[in-house]
Amino acid sequence: MEKVKDYLRMFRAQTMPATLFLILVPYLTNGTLISLETLEVALFAVLAHYLSFGHNSLMDTYGGWDLKDPSKASHPLVAGRISMTAAHNVIHWGLALLAILGCIITFQLSPTPVIALLCLLMWFVWGHSYNDGLDKESLFSFVPISLCFTFMGMYGWFLSHGSLNMTGWLYIGYVFFLILFQISYEGCLKELEIRERSNILVKFGAEVRVVGGIKRFIPGRSGNYGVVTKGLNVFFGLLLLLWNFNQVRLVAFVILSALIFTLLHQLVKPRLYIRDKELLSMSIMEILSIYLAPWLMLDPLTVIILEVIGIFYFFGINLWLWKMPAPKV
Repeated sequence: MEKVKDYLRMFRAQTMPATLFLILVPYLTNGTLISLETLEVALFAVLAHYLSFGHNSLMDTYGGWDLKDPSKASHPLVAGRISMTAAHNVIHWGLALLAILGCIITFQLSPTPVIALLCLLMWFVWGHSYNDGLDKESLFSFVPISLCFTFMGMYGWFLSHGSLNMTGWLYIGYVFFLILFQISYEGCLKELEIRERSNILVKFGAEVRVVGGIKRFIPGRSGNYGVVTKGLNVFFGLLLLLWNFNQVRLVAFVILSALIFTLLHQLVKPRLYIRDKELLSMSIMEILSIYLAPWLMLDPLTVIILEVIGIFYFFGINLWLWKMPAPKV
């Protein structure tokens, strides 16, 4: 069982609902929740998350970056509990088979398989470019990963749609800025102490400064960057609300966006830097941001079912794998 846990840690299984929602929500705007087709798409999304995030873990270790990061010392690849040989075989064979499975699902479900396949290709290509080194070696690494997840969402859309309508376009903008903030602000904040060359917050003057033996986050100009990127994310949510307006969606938008901006203030202000607390705050921000879009696109019952499952999964698997409500890495 411990070996299973280590593979799930390598796969970063705790964040699986993010990938599931990014694919399933656009698909369900023209699909049915309780159906074999939806189950098929959901299982594909789960496998895609495990293998693609596992690929990121593998390549960051293979390239030596995670070996230099003290916070990754307990990671199963860094600690040697999973061998590099085993990881390469599981991840790379798995990704190849996943691409074949994606093609089969596309031809089975999509009304426009050529466009859906193009989205699948772009999803995989930009994801590989990020995982294979750009995440650590390029200051603009947030571009390929934002495009990766954007095309992932588009793939989900074209599995059930023949073309992009206004909701589809707005959802694409929402996903792009959601991932942009998540990677280029939260991700860089999480790794700020290492000061990797890909960390854009360092360029904005952000740092973790030790004063009297206590770590403090000094944002520099990075706070402005965080507010702008997250603000654009929520702005596309507002446009989704206006385009698909009803009172339930209005209430959901007001509550969730208020919580998002409250948490955003906590993430951009100068403060004590306690990494475990930062990870929990980032996890809650991701949940709020990912959980806003379904309320603006789907019926309330579908949203409640999906989000209750997602919440129980996220916190449950974190407690099982990491013995804490947020992941250690």
